[in-house]
Amino acid sequence: MKYMACILMFGTFFVTRAAAKQMTLGDLYKFCTSSSEGDKSACRFYILGVFEGAQLVGETVQDKSGSLQEVKDKRFCVPEGLASSAMELTVKMKMGEDLAVFPEDRDMPAVSFVTAVMFKQFPCQKTK
Repeated sequence: MKYMACILMFGTFFVTRAAAKQMTLGDLYKFCTSSSEGDKSACRFYILGVFEGAQLVGETVQDKSGSLQEVKDKRFCVPEGLASSAMELTVKMKMGEDLAVFPEDRDMPAVSFVTAVMFKQFPCQKTK
């Protein structure tokens, strides 16, 4: 539970920061590839904060009447038991691959990239 509180705390920090200037993929890449432990922690908490936030939001949405409903086809599904370090590594690898081929993506919002990786790498199985 303490771990989730830390993620939410850092997530709130980054959301507040984003109001002033949204973090770009280039910004996140600098944090993730830095030798500074503080920058590496910022990278990790940003990625995990996006995962947590997207997962919470993806579980329910409001329909036009204002009631909440589950939306299974509009979310991602992280395999049970997958370590947070594996999620972080997945995003970091995809980020490095993407920026090597598309350096102009440095200016895109980091949250958009991280969310796209989650949906592509961890799709939910369709239920009939």
